[in-house]
Amino acid sequence: MDKRERQRAILRLIQTELINSQERLRRKLEAEGFTVTQATLSRDLRELHIIKAATGDGTYKYTVMDQWMGLPIRTCEVSGNLLVVRTDAGMAPPVAYKIDELGIPGVLGTVAGEDTLLVVVAEGYDARGIRKELWNRAREKEI
Repeated sequence: MDKRERQRAILRLIQTELINSQERLRRKLEAEGFTVTQATLSRDLRELHIIKAATGDGTYKYTVMDQWMGLPIRTCEVSGNLLVVRTDAGMAPPVAYKIDELGIPGVLGTVAGEDTLLVVVAEGYDARGIRKELWNRAREKEI
């Protein structure tokens, strides 16, 4: 079985079942005839933009980031050359990853916690302008 088939199986499994660990996902794939290493599974999850998201009961499950209706950004405040971004619980790391992936000029990088992340803006760039661009993209579902 090839990579494309395996990745389709991964997507189907996380959309139809509560999968909360790579080991559980690996066992499910194995039951369907896919032999996969942890390294390959990690690479597949990254390529498919699959992340762990908090559920209503406080546990986590895998979900596809591209299915979100925009980013789960609650607030975004400016403090000097930093943006302080608040997200849903557990969503700061994937939001930081998406912000890094955008390659916005003036954004040096991000640092994420559980529900808060910092966006570091380079000197000479307008942090408020970058905030506006990030906020608009999140609201317009462009990310």
